[in-house]
Amino acid sequence: MSAPLATILIPTYNRPRHLKRLLDYLESNFDLEQIKLLVLDGSTANTAANREACLNHEAEYHDYGPDTPLLTRWLDGIKLTQTEWVSFLADDDILQPEGYGAALDFLQNHPDYAAAHGSYIWFKEVEDEKTLIYPGYQTFSIEDDLALKRLFAFLTNYYPITYAVYRTPILKTAYEQTISRLNSDSFHFTELLSGCLPVVLGKIKKIDCSYYGRNLGPSSPRPALKYSQLLFSENFYPAYAQIKTSLKAFITDSVNASVLDEAIDLCFGAYYGKLLNQRLLSRYFQHLVG
Repeated sequence: MSAPLATILIPTYNRPRHLKRLLDYLESNFDLEQIKLLVLDGSTANTAANREACLNHEAEYHDYGPDTPLLTRWLDGIKLTQTEWVSFLADDDILQPEGYGAALDFLQNHPDYAAAHGSYIWFKEVEDEKTLIYPGYQTFSIEDDLALKRLFAFLTNYYPITYAVYRTPILKTAYEQTISRLNSDSFHFTELLSGCLPVVLGKIKKIDCSYYGRNLGPSSPRPALKYSQLLFSENFYPAYAQIKTSLKAFITDSVNASVLDEAIDLCFGAYYGKLLNQRLLSRYFQHLVG
């Protein structure tokens, strides 16, 4: 039997039914001789059921317990990965075989690309085992030769690339930097840095086919974010300074230090400027003062 080509990392948390269903689906739709499954469990209960499901599907199981931060689990999964390609798959989401295969094929033939993915859908499970499907966010390719121009394109029209297929060393670098520089509970900042670093380190390809389904059902608690409060918080600049320092260490474009500083600021200015639009601020304001 040949060695696996890629690894799919599956974080799970207190959802044994979802995990078993996902493993059933992957076994039926993917060649598991070519794709290694690695489950990263942070559950408080039902770990025996998760372990049994992994055993029945030849998925490698790792129990971290609830006290291990999510990003630490994710990074450990990347460190355990021995294949050239790696991706994350949430236990309640779905991965499309055609899109996943196309992303792998593309990356194998284009060494200057850090990651590839495709079109996303949203889905929601309703009563009588019916599923409603909605168009999801539509990502785009980021293919300029200059890292700064790729960063500007990414942040000007931002969509998460968390669930793309990555070159393993690039994703490892992104999460090592993120965990070493930022509070792991700062979802906003950790998502930004872990997404920006792969863009700086290589091009990103959007494949023209269905790739990933995101579940709109209940998920792990994640605090609502008000960007007007975020930007004027005393915690904003220290976190942003860490993000900026990390990015500067990996941008190799031939520009002087002052240009690099200002260019990165403009990239994030475009990102936050889009979020802090008048309509959004007006809605927050009316909610506050009536």
